[in-house]
Amino acid sequence: MANNDNTVKNKVSTHIQNQLPEFIQSDHPVFSQFVKLYYQFLESSEITFSEVNNYIREETESVNFVLDENGDQIVLEDSEVKFDIGEVITGQTSGATAKVLVDDVDDNKRLFVTSQTRFIIGEIVSGATSNASGTLETYRPNPVSSIQQLLNYSNVDSTLYSFLDKFRDSFLEGIVDNVNSNVDKRKLVKNIRDLYLSKGTKKGHELFFRLLLNETPQVQFPTDNMLRVSDGVWSVRDVMRVLPVKGSASELIGQTITGQTSFATAIVTASVSFREASKDVVELELDKATINGTFEENEIVFGTSTVTDQIVSFKPYSILTGATVTNGGAYYTADQTVNLASGGSNSATAKVQNVTRGVVDEIIVDDAGTNYLVGDNLVLDNTGTDGVGAAAAVSVVGGAIAPEAGDIAEYGMSATDHITLEETSQPFYNDTYEGIKIVLETGTFANLSVASEAGEITDVRMIGRGAGYSKLPVVSSITTANGSGAKVVAASNSGVGSIDSFEFINQGLLYSTAPAITPFRHAILKDITGTFTAGDNLTSHSGTVTAFDTSRQLISLNTTANLVVGNTVTTAGASGTIANISIATGTSQVGTIAQTAGDFLNSEGQVSEVNIRVQDSFYYQDYSYVIKVGQSINEWRDAIKSTVHPAGWAVFGEVEVVGRVNAQISMQTVDSFTPELASTLRTIFTTVFGRRLGTVDDGTVLKATPKVGSDDLTSFPSSNRDLTLSRINTLAIGVVRTPRALGPTLDLLPRYAFGIGPRTTEKIPHYPSISRTTNLDGINDQSFTIDQFRNIRIDQVSIRNEQGQGGFSQTGSKFDSNTLTFDDGETFTIPDAAFNTRINVPPPGEIQVSGSARTNAFDNNFIRFDSGKETFDETGVTTLMSDTGIKFDSTSIKFDGSGGDAVPRDVSGNYGIDFADTSTSFDSGINKFDNSTNIPVFERFDSQSFKFDNTNKTFDIGA
Repeated sequence: MANNDNTVKNKVSTHIQNQLPEFIQSDHPVFSQFVKLYYQFLESSEITFSEVNNYIREETESVNFVLDENGDQIVLEDSEVKFDIGEVITGQTSGATAKVLVDDVDDNKRLFVTSQTRFIIGEIVSGATSNASGTLETYRPNPVSSIQQLLNYSNVDSTLYSFLDKFRDSFLEGIVDNVNSNVDKRKLVKNIRDLYLSKGTKKGHELFFRLLLNETPQVQFPTDNMLRVSDGVWSVRDVMRVLPVKGSASELIGQTITGQTSFATAIVTASVSFREASKDVVELELDKATINGTFEENEIVFGTSTVTDQIVSFKPYSILTGATVTNGGAYYTADQTVNLASGGSNSATAKVQNVTRGVVDEIIVDDAGTNYLVGDNLVLDNTGTDGVGAAAAVSVVGGAIAPEAGDIAEYGMSATDHITLEETSQPFYNDTYEGIKIVLETGTFANLSVASEAGEITDVRMIGRGAGYSKLPVVSSITTANGSGAKVVAASNSGVGSIDSFEFINQGLLYSTAPAITPFRHAILKDITGTFTAGDNLTSHSGTVTAFDTSRQLISLNTTANLVVGNTVTTAGASGTIANISIATGTSQVGTIAQTAGDFLNSEGQVSEVNIRVQDSFYYQDYSYVIKVGQSINEWRDAIKSTVHPAGWAVFGEVEVVGRVNAQISMQTVDSFTPELASTLRTIFTTVFGRRLGTVDDGTVLKATPKVGSDDLTSFPSSNRDLTLSRINTLAIGVVRTPRALGPTLDLLPRYAFGIGPRTTEKIPHYPSISRTTNLDGINDQSFTIDQFRNIRIDQVSIRNEQGQGGFSQTGSKFDSNTLTFDDGETFTIPDAAFNTRINVPPPGEIQVSGSARTNAFDNNFIRFDSGKETFDETGVTTLMSDTGIKFDSTSIKFDGSGGDAVPRDVSGNYGIDFADTSTSFDSGINKFDNSTNIPVFERFDSQSFKFDNTNKTFDIGA
């Protein structure tokens, strides 16, 4: 018996009647039938109902039921439920079927049916013909039937539904009885091995929740979001930018490409296409381990397509491949933009990648202040500098001995230098203070009547230069008893903010030479007046201010000027003197393969990542997981722990919102209108917005400040307009017929083939100002052929005017009558249908629309500038613009009057005024721009007596 065979095939009832002797069958047919039914009863089953339904039927020959307003059958509350003997009943959930043998629903709510073990307890069973139905409460086979099928009950497909609990206890350990209603328990028993094999895996959990909740869970592992040292994945890509030649470069992923000239090879791992500098660009990422050789610029590189199995080829561009720092400069920060010299596509961009750290070397005194003492300590703020340990104190007050004016020029000194001791003096005299300057005694200032200068800060010594500074510290204050007014700033000459490397954001293309790299200039200023603002243009040099740090007096300049200490930097609103500066420089390299600066492929190991957490040995640990489904963990925790949960792991649950609401606003219709919802809405305000429209010739004037919309309807007078509408004018030549078909139509045949000859230039009859010029080359003769219109009837292109007399269609006269000739009085027209009948024959000639009888006008095409008959300005001068023998500024005619009044500028020699003169302006005594009435200025711009191209004067004829 097959696994899905749940009916008894070897039944005695089907054979017993034939086993009786023949005389019993013939003489005792009732007995024979009784024996058959008896055995049939022994092989039957009993089903009972918890409730049964019967419905109202119509009094018709066929089975029809009365339906309610929802289309459902009406159940009779006290009606007698009746299944038909012999009808087939079907379980609505299991789909199992059986035939009704005995109906005992009236008294005991039970039926006797043929054996069927696949009925499910609790499902609804309905009759095929009676349409009666009931909820199945029990299924009990006849003992004889049970004995007959006893061995089959060990088969999960053939056993009774009530026996499935025994299979569950034996094979489904840990599986509760509340699996999803859509799960077939028989199939579950047969396939439970797959669940056991995947126990403790993500697949096993997914299978379990599909059985339990009919959902696919989200399984997450908190360990994926735990912070680990050096857990990030750093990627550096090797890229080549190419010009596509043949095929699609995206089809080369995983394929080897080869240079036709260089024979270099590499494997492509990724590609992206874009446009840059008006060029098609494909950027290929190459596997670094497979790059062999050097690809050459513009050589043909080819590979085999993975899609078409055809050759794909391209040409490499020359791009920027790297950069070298020649001078690191100072005071730069990472990610600052740098300038590249012009060249190639001018699309490459670069920035500062890394900067170095250094120490604080000196303190620059901007304002000396008063009443300070040697030993007053400076307070340095290291916030945001990455450095520590810098300390400084006032070492010299009052002043030192400056060089004389002659010494500055003689010895190359500066005005801020002082006379110092020899370098060996300090250790020789065991001086505990750092510094070798010769300073003035305090009494000297009193003797010179400048006692107030005794407390001015002259010099500051570094007690400690610190370490690790990427930015300069800020001198926030000076610890002093009576001193005030001093302004000092920190400075460095040993690597604070020095550029360590450059990074190319865009490698550009078409670079034949390597452009120089020019970072911004960073300088410490002193003697500052006014306020520097980012974006200000420099007036002292070419460039702009990009940033200014007031607390450090550090300015950033986008300029290429070679600035040095002592230069003055000025803008329209500020100025300052450079006290410390170090300019960074760099060079770039070009090639065909560039290596990117690199970036992280994921967020692991990054403290700043919002989803990264520190291990807590509970939720965030290596042995925990989270199940996200539509029910609380309280509903399934015990079930999962007894089935697929791995030992030693911690399981957590999250509730997923499985229901989704569509919040999209849809258009209101009559069917979708809901009074209950509409009652919750109310009108907040109602306003009519207006805007006056008009045209250029409707009498309205465009407002100086047009309105887009206004709720003040009094601001729209009829004499003004806010928006000018454009009018579309359609010009129709000939008779207007609507609708008109687009393209050549049948009316072309009588108009062109019958109206004029094929080799003439004539006006077309009935169409004024339209003529045709024929082509006489013998190939494209502008005439129709009979073959083109062999299927056209005469009456399709020409019909007789009904008002005429005679012609072929009249019957009152004969040929050559005394009063009427053959074609007398006959007029013909083109039928309207011809104008809407499309043909594939184009018009046979060039149509020209010419104006009135003007001889020299802008719209003439038979007179050209400086032809053999007409010159550009219609004068009698024989020199034309097409002449090559005479040039501007010849010996006789000067273009700009450089020859003086003796050599006139214009050809007639009437005026000595020309473009080069400065003594005469428009509206001079002899030459008025637009209102002179003196002769020989014949016509003016404000003249009303004639128009452009009137009948007696054209625009370009002249006087």
